[in-house]
Amino acid sequence: MREAEGRGMKVFALLVLSMLTASAQERPRRNWNISVAFFAGAQAMDAVSSRGGIESNPVLGRGQFGASQAAIKAGIAGGVILSEWMILRRHPDTRRLWTWANYGAGTAVAAVAVRNWNQPSK
Repeated sequence: MREAEGRGMKVFALLVLSMLTASAQERPRRNWNISVAFFAGAQAMDAVSSRGGIESNPVLGRGQFGASQAAIKAGIAGGVILSEWMILRRHPDTRRLWTWANYGAGTAVAAVAVRNWNQPSK
């Protein structure tokens, strides 16, 4: 259990470090790409931390977290990223907004993953 907590905190720290590094750069397109990777990484971290546990999110389906919930989660995340990409094609001036939205959502999801790892054994 302690090993999983330490691993979760290390991954979370790396995600935060990538966010800070990207925010210091002056390349908007690159920053958005990094924020998408941050968002996707946080989603993956949450899926791994939830595996085998009881899922409480009704959108993913209540019950034990398994492959079907992971597929739904990946589909939702992919849909969000695709939607942003389509919006940015027509409105590139909103890139900064979507970059920070990805960082905010990714941070919230990563915090949930860390919380999952700190829960008693499943």
